Amino acid sequence: MADVPHAGQLALLFAAILIFAAGGVFSVARLWNDRSALRISSKACLYVGILLGIALLVWHAVARQSWVPLDDNFDAMVWLALLLALFLAYIQATRPLRGIDWFVTPIVIGLLVAAAVFGRTKPHDYLRTTWSWVHLMTAFGGAAAFAVAGASGAMYLIVNHRLRSKRLTPGVQFGSLERLERLMLLAVSLGFALLTIGLITGLVRALRGGNPLGHAWYAQPKVLLTFVAWIVYALILHSPINPSFRGRRTAMLSVVGFVLMIGVLIAVQWMPAGR
Repeated sequence: MADVPHAGQLALLFAAILIFAAGGVFSVARLWNDRSALRISSKACLYVGILLGIALLVWHAVARQSWVPLDDNFDAMVWLALLLALFLAYIQATRPLRGIDWFVTPIVIGLLVAAAVFGRTKPHDYLRTTWSWVHLMTAFGGAAAFAVAGASGAMYLIVNHRLRSKRLTPGVQFGSLERLERLMLLAVSLGFALLTIGLITGLVRALRGGNPLGHAWYAQPKVLLTFVAWIVYALILHSPINPSFRGRRTAMLSVVGFVLMIGVLIAVQWMPAGR
């Protein structure tokens, strides 16, 4: 079959996996020795891995004589991994967050490994099993990350209120505003990446047919709330670009976004059209 990756494509895939893994090792090594050489090596591995992923997609598209993305199992998994790696590169280029690659890189590697494992299965089997699994895991993984962001945002608001009112009340100390904001943005970055993958997989399921939400899937509460939450977290993600938007406003949006995610979970569990 033309869709099945051959030995050369699998070799390029494993090369990309090794490159991403090496980048992860360089990044973790900075815990003990934060040298610029390790940071540069980690970024270089990320960029080389992305280039190998693009070359792999082009090679596979030429072999199957189709440029339609997500057309088979191998192509879909590599696309998801590449999108996540591009997201990581964008974050590190615009607003570096130390440690985010420790969470994102293993997901990228896992998706590439899944491409090798599921690359020989039939597309319709994939859509009914693995595709749904990826959709659910990324959606719930994003919700978990947003729970951390919501909690960090709430703690930030409490600490900020104490400082603004100049009342050093006794009790639990939640840490500095800088530390809470960093944790909040890190959780939002990871959750936004997972939610984006969940939206992509859900959209493909809806467009491919057999969607339980029906033809008007885009008007269902689950879908609408998810897109609104995605926009809210996109605003949070880009808040460092506008310094006046950082701090309390970002924390408030993280809480609002988590409330929206709770609404999505309620829609899935209790509304017939949300199942």
